[in-house]
Amino acid sequence: MSKYEEKITDNSLWYTATPTPLTLTLPFYITEAGHFRAEADYKVERDEHDSYLLLYTIKGSGTVVSDKVSLAALPHNAVMINCHNYHKYFSNNEEWEFIWIHLKGSAVAAMFDILYPNAVNIISVKDFLSFEQQLSELICNVTKNDVLSSISTSSQIHDVLNTLVIYTIENEQKSQKRQHSDDINVVIDFIQNNYSDSISIDDMIQNIHISKYHFIRLFRRIMGTTPYNYLTNYRINKSKLLLRTTNKSISEISEECGFLDTSNFISQFKKNTNQKPTDYRRDFT
Repeated sequence: MSKYEEKITDNSLWYTATPTPLTLTLPFYITEAGHFRAEADYKVERDEHDSYLLLYTIKGSGTVVSDKVSLAALPHNAVMINCHNYHKYFSNNEEWEFIWIHLKGSAVAAMFDILYPNAVNIISVKDFLSFEQQLSELICNVTKNDVLSSISTSSQIHDVLNTLVIYTIENEQKSQKRQHSDDINVVIDFIQNNYSDSISIDDMIQNIHISKYHFIRLFRRIMGTTPYNYLTNYRINKSKLLLRTTNKSISEISEECGFLDTSNFISQFKKNTNQKPTDYRRDFT
């Protein structure tokens, strides 16, 4: 007897899948999934499980514990769990209807980190009817292992996770981050207008009123990278145009784009493009 058998109703759905060699190469794939109508005493508790778990509540409510955080899973709420760490989820003394999908793939961890840069939290889904339809289609296609189905499923999972990321960032921008969005734009303008000069973090925040630590954390969440990396990438992009459209020397381009010296420019260019500036110029000559 399955440990779940007495805890879910007969009309619950449960699918498992064994990935093919092709599936294992994809960014996202499903190992098992289901649409459960769990009874009041339903509970799952694990020390670890080799996957990430997406949970979405349709009716009723449950509690999710992950990364030492306890979260209430209410209707139209979604949450993603890193099952490699201790976690548990259970009904709140009532029937809990939810869709669950165990995810693996080369890109799942990266999407999880984008979704939760700090701590796991509940995501409120606005267009829940469309979202539920997406999830239902996914779990119904779990057992299809042909090439087209596997690739389509990977793409659909990306769309689902991307939707959750959008909801998360929109909610953040409606809170305290919204009042600082103009500050980030001020810094971006400053970088783009002064990239050829020597710029420090203190220079970037001289016209805004945010602490250095808070600014770095805020910038990384909104822009997806640190202020320093953004500045470096902007300088490299400018240098690419000069390498392709002018006959200026490497040292001249290095100085014009704000690098400390020519060796630093070559090092940063190779680190970010896997090419030396001279090789990049040759490829476009």
